[in-house]
Amino acid sequence: MSAVMTEQNIYATQFSEIAGRLPGRGLAWVDRLRKTAVERFLDLGLPTTRLEDWKFTNVAPIRRLTFRPVNQVNASIPQPLRSQLDLFPSPRLVFVDGLLDRKLSGLAFGTTPPFAEERANGTPPNLGGEFLGLHLAGLSDSLADPNQAAILESHLGRYAETSDRAFAAWNTGFFADGACVMISPGTILTHPVHLVFISTGAGEPRATYPRNLILAGERSQVAVAEVFLSASGGVYLTNAVTEIVAGAGATIDYYKMECESAGGFHVATVKATLDRDASLTSHSISFGAALARNDLRVALDGEGSQCTLNGLFVVDGQRLVDNHTEIDHRKPHATSRELYKGVLAGHAQGVFNGAIIVRKDAQKTDALQRSRNLLLSENAQINTKPQLEIRADDVRCAHGATIGQIDRESMFYLKSRGLDERAARQILIRGFAAEIIEGIRVSSIRQQSEIRLGEWFEGKLEAS
Repeated sequence: MSAVMTEQNIYATQFSEIAGRLPGRGLAWVDRLRKTAVERFLDLGLPTTRLEDWKFTNVAPIRRLTFRPVNQVNASIPQPLRSQLDLFPSPRLVFVDGLLDRKLSGLAFGTTPPFAEERANGTPPNLGGEFLGLHLAGLSDSLADPNQAAILESHLGRYAETSDRAFAAWNTGFFADGACVMISPGTILTHPVHLVFISTGAGEPRATYPRNLILAGERSQVAVAEVFLSASGGVYLTNAVTEIVAGAGATIDYYKMECESAGGFHVATVKATLDRDASLTSHSISFGAALARNDLRVALDGEGSQCTLNGLFVVDGQRLVDNHTEIDHRKPHATSRELYKGVLAGHAQGVFNGAIIVRKDAQKTDALQRSRNLLLSENAQINTKPQLEIRADDVRCAHGATIGQIDRESMFYLKSRGLDERAARQILIRGFAAEIIEGIRVSSIRQQSEIRLGEWFEGKLEAS
């Protein structure tokens, strides 16, 4: 029996077992969305290296395992990880193994959960509602609310493509929860929204399917940070999809920080659509996972819209991080800037594939893409593929990619000032990463990036 047929049998059976208890069941549009997505996933199967977009990323380790969906969370969160949550103040939603944990979540601005008293029967109150122009709730709860479900019908599943993207289709069929973030027109939020996803890695291999929707109304401003953490070194799969919609003149700062364990697999699809004069700044930070794949696609669908995509991945051992980006210039006078940096040690592998598409009507496009990579060992590898597809004639587009090692002259200078080789290497690597980290405006993400980089030095640099 072929691998594709095996996948079809396993995951078709799983879907038939869980479909009746997934959120939104009974809503005709949700049922159709799931059914179409699952059929497409079963038809596509998991990607192989024969596909151009997966040429350097072999998902055979995922295919060899059978991942069960999480029905309920029984595993406890270690105290050190609970304490770490304090670094991500409210408003925040915390998901444990893909399901909303109400006790760890809260909405009060700038404080540390838990916030509300439990009900008399010991259950925490529902989360969700309108607070200073912000609606923040679990997706499962939002689908159960007729008013919110009516809004979701116009957006959920409308942006992230599933016709040729197996992981996105898999998520669309199987998602059990996620975050619904809606910002009212004209609202300016001064506190970032934190969405924290914790995988316990307990028991047999499990898969979670976080599904997030971020809607920013006209002229609104918001920062949203997604953080993926692990409570153990167990084997698990995170298959996440986030859809972002920026209304006319809206400003969104979006952060995605991936700190999965060495036994975890992480695949994330992010699709953003920007209206006229809207702005998106994205920071993608990757420190973990045995295999991490980030697909980020931005549609500049309004005249004068702009996006900045920054990325940093720091990996060692046998780990692999694959960043695929696409910026689609659809309307005139749009601007895009992109900078991704990679630090690779040991036998780590990295992939950067960045596409810039300029459509025929997107005159006066201004686009710049850069990829910078630092290899710390002879066995580390990076594959870069910048792509330009230009159909307009009045544009300014450029791209560049570099791959190098630590500069010997800089090392010699620092050692001549009394530093040993290890300290000198750390300074140079921190300097390389600083361009990305210092651009992070959300203090919790910037601090966590610095902490994780320090931990990477302490635990890994000597072995690279």
